[in-house]
Amino acid sequence: MVSRRSIRVKVMQLLYSLDRDPGVSHKELLGRYDKAVDLAYESLMFNIFLILEICHQAVADRDTRHAKLRPAADDLAWTARLYENELIQSLARNKALRTYFDKRSFSARLDQDLLMKMYNTFSKTPEYRKYVMTEVDDAGHREYLLDIYRDLRKNEIYEEIVDDQYSFWQEDKSLVIGALKKVIKQLPEANERFFEEYLPDDDTVKDFGRRLIEVTMEQAPELEKLIEPTLKNWDMERLAVLDVIIIKMALVEFLYFPTIPTKVTLDEYVDISKEYSTPKSKDFVNGILDKLMKTMLEDGQIKKEGRGLLEE
Repeated sequence: MVSRRSIRVKVMQLLYSLDRDPGVSHKELLGRYDKAVDLAYESLMFNIFLILEICHQAVADRDTRHAKLRPAADDLAWTARLYENELIQSLARNKALRTYFDKRSFSARLDQDLLMKMYNTFSKTPEYRKYVMTEVDDAGHREYLLDIYRDLRKNEIYEEIVDDQYSFWQEDKSLVIGALKKVIKQLPEANERFFEEYLPDDDTVKDFGRRLIEVTMEQAPELEKLIEPTLKNWDMERLAVLDVIIIKMALVEFLYFPTIPTKVTLDEYVDISKEYSTPKSKDFVNGILDKLMKTMLEDGQIKKEGRGLLEE
């Protein structure tokens, strides 16, 4: 479920934390990296749990309406269809999923009042009334769940709950959203362990990410020596810390990842600098990396495997 882009951002932020606190050992930082990757996957599972629990509020809503002293006709006809449909029930009955939720103590992290507040943001709409009062097939349930999830992503309470739980949420959000939409579209789910399909793959997490952070840490002095000649009128110590980290990481990809095209590496890190560093970082990082890439290619220091990898 993680991408190379999200891994690059995690590595950059962890290396920045190492710069802020040099007392952190390399072993400890690698442990933090592993934890950050695990939490990216957990954040998907937490989002599935959140959706399930918000849908479960439909049961309390129905029971409250039915228990009124003088219920109206609408109250008596009101259903808990949002929770009791087969799509959501395939998640609710899933023992393996529940075991994961329990091991991570997801229930203890949620306030029932906040869940009901989120439920109420859509339960009072004409669209919801139509949904609970008329028969709906699986396609209709699926479409409505996707609509609800789209609205919930704009809900401040929902965003705060997830953001408070996961420090890398803003970086992982787009991947989690894509994965959760895929989960909903595949419901009802017969495979009890379907969620393992979204576990991060070793190629991205270990072969790429773990190696990237290890080599960048271990080769830091050598990388600085490569960078310094390109810094005309610039003092390495006066550069933005994130810019230096980004350039070092890009150099590691140039030198130690023969299957990643140099152009891909350059474009990725320029884009990351634009989003995470200073307003002038994009041009600075682009200029330095372009010079370094051309010089190192001329010197034969960069060796890529496969046709076109140096340029594409």
